Amino acid sequence: MAQQNKKVDVVTVGAGLVAGIAAYHLTQAGLEVVSLEQGPWLTTENDFTHDHDELRYNQRRELMVDLSRETWTWRPAPKDTALPMRQYGSFNPHQGVGGAAIHWAAQNWRFFPSDFEYRSHHIQRYGEDKLPQGNRIRDWGIT
Repeated sequence: MAQQNKKVDVVTVGAGLVAGIAAYHLTQAGLEVVSLEQGPWLTTENDFTHDHDELRYNQRRELMVDLSRETWTWRPAPKDTALPMRQYGSFNPHQGVGGAAIHWAAQNWRFFPSDFEYRSHHIQRYGEDKLPQGNRIRDWGIT
């Protein structure tokens, strides 16, 4: 028998970054919001205390929807037949509370010590005069 839930003003499909921000603003405006999520609740302490586990997350795609059990469909054009997604490409559907905020960040939850030494390294190796005046390291484009 289907479960009858209390009626609310807004239901978000997904509880990731965008839905979380939308839900925050909607609740601040006095609306009742419920978010539906297809995966488990994930926390840094329980799920991401690892040493950059590329095998687990990049190769085995632990945070992604298991496409052998469930798939999404897509249409190249509005009138085309919806086709199942059978392999990962540029779009990797996430499974669990957090969506893209966790999905893309799970690979690098912690900074390496060397991440804080780029400026010093470049000054030592090339000289401070090689750094553009007024620029910070993060402002450099890819060349």
